[in-house]
Amino acid sequence: MTRKGLWIAAIVVIVANAFTLWAARANRAGEPEAVLELTERELRLPTREADNTALALRLEWTDLEPAWKGPGTERAPTWFDAAKLASIGFDTSLPVTRENEAHYRGMAPRSVFAALENDGEAWRRHVEGLPNQQEKDIALGQTRLVLVDVGTAPDALRARHPDRRRTAVVPATAGLSFVVPRTGEPFLKGRLNIVYPVELNVPKPLRPALESLGPRSTGALARQGEAAPVPREGELALAGEPRYRVTVKWGRSLEPWIAGVEAIGK
Repeated sequence: MTRKGLWIAAIVVIVANAFTLWAARANRAGEPEAVLELTERELRLPTREADNTALALRLEWTDLEPAWKGPGTERAPTWFDAAKLASIGFDTSLPVTRENEAHYRGMAPRSVFAALENDGEAWRRHVEGLPNQQEKDIALGQTRLVLVDVGTAPDALRARHPDRRRTAVVPATAGLSFVVPRTGEPFLKGRLNIVYPVELNVPKPLRPALESLGPRSTGALARQGEAAPVPREGELALAGEPRYRVTVKWGRSLEPWIAGVEAIGK
């Protein structure tokens, strides 16, 4: 590479770094868009590589809509249905029949915004509705960060979910599932594929409360008398009480950062 090329490359790096710093400061300017107090149930410690000095917590959330877990277990969604899918841009104009299955299965995921409610009414209703104490006990160790709504405009989502200490509005991708039940007619169900970011970096000054901890063992949700299924998003249950609490703030551009870490349960 010529000297001119080296100078250009250096300038590009400097400009990119300056823009990143500017964007971070702009995101954190003013009052946060949301502030949530999460625990180890919602922010998990991943297995760390020996030579990796960074520390990031994996965000765990759950969709409490009825899920397809095998033949005979299909249930229609309560809110993430064809109408909601249409509202976020999916073409649901054709009849939901086997003849139109290819039309629906061929749809690509869409960029959306999601409302995630922490330890709120949706989670409490879910626990109260579980059929036995075993499932209730397992649920107590699962994430309490629950998908409650999706939309294409974050301001509209915030208007429907105004509690900024309970609900965060986050970028996400959503997909469409064409469900064929064992009995009855096919139906459409929305699903959230990814919530951004997947992990949150822990600032170095806040790491001491986590440095001595390792990943906690987890298990999948199991019904009484049945083997535990393959773990899915949001179904991992924490073994024991959470060991730490994390304050997470979302800024003006909906980018989150960790503002505090506190050891608990000691």
